[in-house]
Amino acid sequence: MSWFVMKWDLVCDREWLVSLSKSVFMAGTFASNLLFGQLADTLGRRPTITACCAITVFSAIICAFSTSFIMFIITRFFVSFGISGVYNVSFVLLMEIVGPEQRSIYGIGMNFGWCIGFVSLPGIAWLLRDWFWIQVALTAPCMILLVTWWLLPESPRWLMSKGRVDEASKTLTRAAKVNGKKLSDIDTRMKKMMVKATEIHESGEASGNYLDLLRTPGLWQMTLNIYFLWFVNSFVYYGLSYNTNELAGDPFINFALCGAVEFPAYFLTIFAIRSLGRKNPLAGTMIVGGLACLLMYPLPADPWWLGVIVSMIGKFCITCSFAIAFVFTAEIFPTVVRNIGLGSASVFARVGSILAPFIRELGNATHPVVPQIVFGILAFGSGLLVFLLPETNNVSVPETLAEAAARTKKPKKNKENGHVTIKLSTVDEIIQDDELTVVAPSPKLQANGKKLDDVPEEDGHNESHEMTQKNAASEEQALESNPEANQKSSTPTTSEVTVEIENADTANEEENDQKTNL
Repeated sequence: MSWFVMKWDLVCDREWLVSLSKSVFMAGTFASNLLFGQLADTLGRRPTITACCAITVFSAIICAFSTSFIMFIITRFFVSFGISGVYNVSFVLLMEIVGPEQRSIYGIGMNFGWCIGFVSLPGIAWLLRDWFWIQVALTAPCMILLVTWWLLPESPRWLMSKGRVDEASKTLTRAAKVNGKKLSDIDTRMKKMMVKATEIHESGEASGNYLDLLRTPGLWQMTLNIYFLWFVNSFVYYGLSYNTNELAGDPFINFALCGAVEFPAYFLTIFAIRSLGRKNPLAGTMIVGGLACLLMYPLPADPWWLGVIVSMIGKFCITCSFAIAFVFTAEIFPTVVRNIGLGSASVFARVGSILAPFIRELGNATHPVVPQIVFGILAFGSGLLVFLLPETNNVSVPETLAEAAARTKKPKKNKENGHVTIKLSTVDEIIQDDELTVVAPSPKLQANGKKLDDVPEEDGHNESHEMTQKNAASEEQALESNPEANQKSSTPTTSEVTVEIENADTANEEENDQKTNL
């Protein structure tokens, strides 16, 4: 940064241009999310990622040869414009090719790449000490990604939503071969996918736009909540990251610590969202992070390290919440507008990141702890609003706007027979089936948070489940021998797996009714 300041004389009355350069960089991300979210849902994930990669590489090369400050910030704008598209669309692609239980691992695991870059950046800057070579070093990974674009698969979910079932079948078959899995009844599964794709097209929900998120009943409230969540997370995250220069101690070490704290944050996040779900850990980390920021106000200036520790706690919590927000958002929005949903949410995040550099100016004009107080109030308030959102843990992602809107309502419990019904989309069936797993190890279906193996074998429940499976197999054989019946039975588009569980409340109610009748 000292080279950057000295080269263009960004001191005294030109010091504000440092914050401007950061905001212009974030503005590139803002514009990227507006454009590439729509393109990815219209043209596909794979071509969008490739185009973004090319924009990033060419802009970064030109940026390295910048001869003026204006040229520098313009090329940096396009670097951000491209790399943000690569990250967001790649994240959505990853979420669409893994099963429900594995989304937490892969979704959070993707952030380790960001974390490694965060921690290594101070070391690269300290070793090279020259902007040109720093830029070349940071561009190299994206160059590798660009020349290996042909290895990237297209999302089978997106292909199915567009009616391109044959291509989706080829993608799943190729993945199965790579992973050494069997796809013995792929044709039957593909027929279900064809029916689902046809229904989506006939309903007019094969595509969507930004306005659909705000005019769909039951979905617009959730969308606005998600937007505010992303704005606050980004504003606080980047505000704390940029504020490391204001902390006591070596700026290189502080920046590295700010990145290093993300490693344990991501590990803890994976454990938390797998065991506690998405909503509660997200709300909890935001509330605790907000309280940590507010604690900066009463802290004494001496010892200096106390403020650094509290600030790192706040950064730790916001890192967790930001990572969960990515997974949570990708699971809430339906396939037809998933990139639009994530992209538009990221637009609001970019508004926060654009404003974040100037929070330092607010602190200089008032008091150094004012930024921390602003961070704390916003994070605490947003954390409380998270409780209004639906849980998405171990639930198949919605395919259409109607499915996503329906999930904003609380599910009704079946008190008549104590059954719990778990619905899987056709793609999830293929991804999760014990013999048909093509991407991730198959998790067993869960009932009330317990795996099927953990459900007690009382009153013949497990035996009943086995009989249900045998009966289903017999019915499939009968349907295959009777084409007319098979045609009539092909209308269901989701597979319902009913797990019989002893419902203590229902049993007690029946017992009380019997006593009353006596």
